[in-house]
Amino acid sequence: MTRTDVQDTLREMWETRPARPRSDRQVAGVAAGIARRYDLDPVLVRVGFVVAAFSGIGAALYIAGWILLPDEPAGSAAPARTRLSKFLVVGFAIAAAITVGSLFGGNGSDVVLPLLVVAGLLYLLHRSRGKLGTGATASEAPTVATPATAGGPSLVKDQASPPAWDPLGAAPFAWDLPEPSPAPAPPPPRRLPVTSVTLGLALIAGSATAVIMLLAGVLTPANLGVLLGVVLSVLGAGLVVGAFLRTGRGLIPFALVLAALTWAVVAAPLDRWRGDGWGELSAAPTTVAALQPSYQRTAGEIDLDLRNLDLSVPPDGNTSPVRTRVELGAGDVLVQVPHTADLTLTGRLGLGDLSFGPRSEEGPDAHLQVIDDLGSDGVRNGRPLVLEIEAGAGDVEVRRG
Repeated sequence: MTRTDVQDTLREMWETRPARPRSDRQVAGVAAGIARRYDLDPVLVRVGFVVAAFSGIGAALYIAGWILLPDEPAGSAAPARTRLSKFLVVGFAIAAAITVGSLFGGNGSDVVLPLLVVAGLLYLLHRSRGKLGTGATASEAPTVATPATAGGPSLVKDQASPPAWDPLGAAPFAWDLPEPSPAPAPPPPRRLPVTSVTLGLALIAGSATAVIMLLAGVLTPANLGVLLGVVLSVLGAGLVVGAFLRTGRGLIPFALVLAALTWAVVAAPLDRWRGDGWGELSAAPTTVAALQPSYQRTAGEIDLDLRNLDLSVPPDGNTSPVRTRVELGAGDVLVQVPHTADLTLTGRLGLGDLSFGPRSEEGPDAHLQVIDDLGSDGVRNGRPLVLEIEAGAGDVEVRRG
């Protein structure tokens, strides 16, 4: 492949860019136009835009297609354009705002790499399917001239043109015979059972992966994302195959639900789902001796009230920090500390909200670090309080008083 070939291909891609149809569109017809141009299932193109949205460029690419691809000209037989749903417009506007914010606020490599991948895929798609979907019409069938009548007696009885069964006019003496019965229409082609086969393969792949992980001793909640990823990969392959065969749309709900579940597991790692029991845990120690080294729950609520904790320096002069730790798999955490306590806080949260006073962080993977917050009096006094909080999913709040 030479540089000239690349330039010719890019020029051809621009000159034969599709028009956005007025029918079969969901938002602006970008996905439908691309699918029609390259003879693809529109669902496959729409799924591609959704995947690109996870990388932060999906809405930006769609807006670019909206601007660069012309609208299909309106004709007398063109169907009326349907009005977009208000919820669809609002949702697309929110996605576009998030995308634009990620383009200008994120790392440059996080945007350039997905753009290069999309450009390469479009180039390969045009190279392999650029001659399809161009809208070329078949040439008209040649017109067969009727034989001219000579001076002798005409063999045509009551019909001026040959019937369909004798287009060449070779047997005019039999034109008055009844038309032969048409051949029966062939049965419609049977679609391959892509949905059922893919679901079966996904079940087999997931079961085999679970057995292998169980035998290897690595089947733990922390590795659940690997198992879900294997099943999701099989469903994705089935969607790609089904898009080329124009079937398999029944896989879309399963793929969307599994993709959301996989994202949730990865965003809120299940290795943090450890603890001691379920339900609510409330504690309000008033002395350092009564303060536990850790407070744990697998799921539920933890309410730790340290407002009356005595942090004064004992007679022996011990000024070492007072430490405690809170661990929760899923649920809510509330920790209240004294107004004047010298606080050092380390908080990690897989998915949810993490806050201390006016400071707040949101998941996934929220992290909050506070060092030597002297409280309302602004001076050091008593023993410092060191607090560590680690949670998988939920809301974590630390406040004074």
